[in-house]
Amino acid sequence: MSSAPGDLDHERLEVHRCQQGDPAAIADLRHQHHPSLVNILRARGASMDETEELLADLWGDCVPTNDDQPCLLDKFSGKCSIQAWLATVATRRWIDLKRKQTRRGENSLSAHDDEGNNPLERLPAASSQHREDVLVELLRDSLHAAFATCPPADMLMLRLVYLHGVSQRELMRMWGWSESKVSRQLSHAMKQIEQATLAKLKQKDPWLDLTWQDFVDLCETHRIGFL
Repeated sequence: MSSAPGDLDHERLEVHRCQQGDPAAIADLRHQHHPSLVNILRARGASMDETEELLADLWGDCVPTNDDQPCLLDKFSGKCSIQAWLATVATRRWIDLKRKQTRRGENSLSAHDDEGNNPLERLPAASSQHREDVLVELLRDSLHAAFATCPPADMLMLRLVYLHGVSQRELMRMWGWSESKVSRQLSHAMKQIEQATLAKLKQKDPWLDLTWQDFVDLCETHRIGFL
């Protein structure tokens, strides 16, 4: 989901217009990205009702107000595309919503026993920084759990290639293998990490339906390194 520098510069200008309260710029931002955000949330497991509710709140938070409430777009750093950033914000909010629903379900019996006096209902909503930390933690924990299942020799091979730039031909000489065997082993190791990562995500949040590309895009947005 990377964008050319010129595209990012243009997006920063457009976001700046939105931050200044330009109604046309805000409408254009929504027009450009709303359909894609709907598709992204639906693909990641959100229902249509959840998607509409989340995006209505998201676009509302993009409109500057006269009070002390910060505009959501003030948090956009410009280090990635605006669509990638909005998709991450929407995903983060959806995860927060589903986890809150899960907590409420787990406490439904006590809530019925003490109706109207459920202490969870009196807790303040999680801050945006906390929601971001939850998403980053989920991504990192899933990735670390996958790495833990990777054999040490495979991890060494991956680090040599992707961190230190060692070529597969050089690995062939180091391991005493054929180049095709090295290639197959690298592909197998990456596939195992992919499967283990997505399995950990599903174990943590069963309703979350991410593809590997979704996971990579979210890690890229948050600058989470793989190795």
